[in-house]
Order: sequence, then C-alpha cells, then structure tokens
Amino acid sequence: MEQFVVSARKYRPATFDTVVGQEAVTGTLKNAIKSDHLAQAFLFTGPRGVGKTTCARILARTINCENLSANVEACGTCAPCKDMDDGHSLNIFELDAASNNSVEDIRSLILQVSIAPQVGAKKVYIIDEVHMLSPQAFNAFLKTLEEPPSYAIFILATTEKHKIIPTILSRCQVFDFRRITVADISKHLSDIATKEGITAEPQALHTIAKKADGGLRDALSIFDQLVSFAGNTLTYKDVLSNLNVLDHEHYFRITDNIIAGDSAAALVEYNSILQQGFDGHLFVTGLGRHFRDLLVSQDPRTLPLLEVSEDLTKRYGEQAQAADRALIIQGLDKLAQTDTQYKLSKEPRLLVELALIQLCNVNVAATVAAPQPSSALPEAQKKSPDVAVAPTNGRVRSETNGNATVNVVAEPLPEQEPPTPAEEVTAPISASSPRSDNYVPKRRLAGQVSIKRSMEAVAETEPEMAASVDTEHGSDALIAKKEVNPALLLKVWRDYTAKIKNEGKISVASTLAGREPQAVGISKITFAVVNNVQENYMRTEKPELLGYLRRQMGDMALEMEVIKEKIVTKPRYTTLDKFKLMAEKNPALFLLQKELDLDLG
Repeated sequence: MEQFVVSARKYRPATFDTVVGQEAVTGTLKNAIKSDHLAQAFLFTGPRGVGKTTCARILARTINCENLSANVEACGTCAPCKDMDDGHSLNIFELDAASNNSVEDIRSLILQVSIAPQVGAKKVYIIDEVHMLSPQAFNAFLKTLEEPPSYAIFILATTEKHKIIPTILSRCQVFDFRRITVADISKHLSDIATKEGITAEPQALHTIAKKADGGLRDALSIFDQLVSFAGNTLTYKDVLSNLNVLDHEHYFRITDNIIAGDSAAALVEYNSILQQGFDGHLFVTGLGRHFRDLLVSQDPRTLPLLEVSEDLTKRYGEQAQAADRALIIQGLDKLAQTDTQYKLSKEPRLLVELALIQLCNVNVAATVAAPQPSSALPEAQKKSPDVAVAPTNGRVRSETNGNATVNVVAEPLPEQEPPTPAEEVTAPISASSPRSDNYVPKRRLAGQVSIKRSMEAVAETEPEMAASVDTEHGSDALIAKKEVNPALLLKVWRDYTAKIKNEGKISVASTLAGREPQAVGISKITFAVVNNVQENYMRTEKPELLGYLRRQMGDMALEMEVIKEKIVTKPRYTTLDKFKLMAEKNPALFLLQKELDLDLG
C-alpha cells in the first residue's frame, strides 16, 4: 500500500509558474535571475501558508540549476536539481530560527558560510521563522548579512515582520506575500480534486477556500480532512457538517423575514440555528457578512467584491433588489453594535433576538410612518395634512406661523341656532372619511411622528394626545405637558451617551457622562456645564439629544436648558493667613513675632 502524503507536501510547487497567487513575487525573482541582479539577502514576509518557504526553495533550486529553461525555470534533470529533490543538496541549507536562535547558532552558521561550495555556483541559506532570533543573535548576524561571500545568498522568512530589527530589514530585499484569494484557492483545490479522482461540488470547494482565510496550506489540510470523511464524493453538506459553518440558506431566510417585517419567523429561525449547536456570535458575524454581500450586490461596480460562488451570486442579486438600501445599512450598523456587545452581555441570546426584532420593525415602522398618497386625500387636506378638532361655537381667525397658516379659535359667539350636521365635528378627521369645511388644522411639530410611536399603535395614542390639548392657550398648547420621571430621564440619558460614544463622539459623550440632568417642573430639564467648550458641544448636540429624549420618554413638549455654572475659586492664602495657621500648631510663633516686632501685613 502506497504511503499517504498530505496534499500540502504532495502538490507543493516545484517551479515559479506553479506558485498560486503570488505573481508579483515570482515575476520579480525570475527577472532578477535572468538579468543576474540577485541580492545577497532576501526577506519573505506574509501570512501563514501563502508560499514563503516554497518560493525560497524554488529560488535556491533555480539559482543552482545547470540547464535553465528559456522561461527561467529549473530543468529538474541536472545533478543539482535531483539532489535538491532528494533532499541531499550540499548547497542549500535550511535553518529553523525557532530552535536555533542563540548567538552560538549564528556563529556556527557564519563558519559554514566561510566554506566555498564544492558543487554548484551558490550556497543558499534559508532561515525560517527568523523573527524568533534573539536581539544578540540578530546583532551577531548583521555583518555577515551585509557583506557575505560572493557565493552566499540568504533567504529569511517570517510571518511577523514587525519583530525584525530595522538594521536587518535595511540589508534585505523585502518581498511581501499577500493572502491568496478565495477564487485562486478554489481553482487550485478543483485541480487537485481532478488529479485525485475526487468529485467535489463547487460550493463545497468555495466554502473550504473561505474557511482557509487566505492560506493555501490551511485549505489543503481541510481538504484532506474532508476527503477522509466523505470519500471520493465531496458535497456542500459534508463541508457544513464538518467545519461548523452555517448554511447560507439560514441567512437568506432570516433576511427575507427582516424584509417582510416578520419578527416571529426570524426568532424561530434563530432558535433552530441555536438548536443545531451553533454559537450566537457566529450567527451575528455571519449575518453581518451576508448584509455586506447584499450591499455590494446592489451596484454593478462593487460586484467584484462579492466573494461567493457563481450559484449564490444570482441569489444575492435577487435579494439585494428586494431589500431597501437604508434597511441594509441600518442592519450593518445594528449587527456591528451587537457584535461588540455580545461578549459583554449577560444575556447574549436576548441581545441577538432584540437586534432581530428591531431590524424586522424597520420596514414596518417606515410603512406606518410614511405619508399617505395624495390621491386618497381631499383637496383641503392636501394643503394642511394635520387636522385638530375645533369647537364650532366660536369665531375662527387665521394666523400665519412660518410657512403654515393656522386657524385659531377666538372668543365664543352668542347663542345661536344649533349647528347643522354638516358643521358639527365630533371626531378626529381621517383621510378615509370626508371632513367638514369648518376645521382647525394644528401646527406641524418637529419630531411628532416617530418610528417608535408608530410601532406602539398610532390609533390609540393620537386620540389621547388630541384630548389632552390645553385649549386655554390656543394653538401654542397642542401637546400636553407632564411631570418628568427622573429615573426614566437618567436611563434614556445614559443610553444616548452610550449611543454617541459608539458613533465616535467621544468628547460629547464625556460631557454628557460628567453630569446628570435635573428635572425642574413640568416637561423641563436642565443640564449644567462648566466651561465654554462643553457649552459649544451642547449647543451643537442639543437638537438631536432633545429629539431623542422626547421620543424615548413620550413627552413631545419636553424642553431642555443648558446652564453654565460659575466656578468659585478659593482665594489664595495671604502671608498673615499662613502665619496664623502655623501659629495655631505652634503658639510660640506669636511670642517670636512679638519679640521681633514682625509686620506680617
């Protein structure tokens, strides 16, 4: 039975042309060999499993090849190439810096460098994980690395470039290896599957490529693992069950529920995910990536950013067209907040469920709060969309407030005949029923219509607000005032502070967190600042803050006053004050003053 060799070793590239995803590096090295412009030292840096050590071996092999092809590739048939393939080359030395990181190890290496090659043109020293060398070893290596013998070439490889001292970096040509794309990894896996006689679904290979996170070696290891499980037929279902990866179908169904505003179905779907043993944090991050893919699918210019298989590209396009752009952006923002708060939350499941409910209600709230079509409104209501109930036994006069004309009830008329049914108004006028000619439009107020109020049944709250109008003050008392709840005020204030802190408004958040607001009377609060900077912050933030407080506290008449406190500075001690304080502790000082006749002012 033939001994099994892992794919990462079996299919390790032997030429520059077979290296996957590093065309810039391999092209530069081939040109340097062709033009005989090789440096004395190279540094290969990049993530794990992207081909650093492989390219170092290919470079060493190509340098010592006796029969280079026209394409600057090793022939594989000459003596140096065969020795390299067999692992017996006398001109190529590999050193693991993780276990040979002392000054003594570097001294031994320097002694080897001083010996000229017996066969071949160059001696190549490959030092892997070079960042593990101690500072003393780095310093001992400096002189040899800068001025080695003409036959010596050093190739250093590392995943942590920042740990290498600058004096080493300045002596090397630095090549940055990039992460290999999902498409390149998927194609390479497909080629290997074909060579091994394995039938693999494209979606399965694509999922493996995404799981590898840019590392080809990781992808090959996962591929070997899954082949051991599934045999010669590798399906997408096998990949999902072995890699702890959520099926895209879950994300598509959840997103459909969010678009439809069906929070119950979304919660049931999330519960099924948890019952399958998946972590809630994994779901949040996955749904965030799904929303990101939807966003890039809405514009043809960003489609290259969509790293999914061809089968899913069409589905993403269809769902992206069905979803509103504002909903996707709000979803990304909310999921990012949930991701940040998940590990700190004592109830992570509740946190995720609350996020899903809020996302489901975005479209519902927008539908409820949206203005009605103008075709469904009478002509008079098109000109004044908001209508208030007015008594018909009074004279009506018109006042102008900004751009709106408001009818205000003046003094009552003498008793007259009962009004006709057409003149009598007993209920609020709606868009679905014709209204009387004698109506009093109420003034449009900023922030009066909110998403939250819409979700809490507009039909119940509107009549209560209309009934609570203080008619004694005419048109200026359209909203009832109420006592401020200090506990609710403090909670809403802290929620807003946390919200703007997450948005990056650190200075404003610090100002709000430094003091607590105070409730003073009916529908009024005060907030104290201590300097002009805080005052400017509050002047800028006040409109948004006040709107948030009104909506969350259900008090649309709430007002806020910013007060600047005067800082009382304690006067400095005079000379006489200092003497009295000292004399209280030592009464003998009074005798000294009297004896010397000291004038202390």
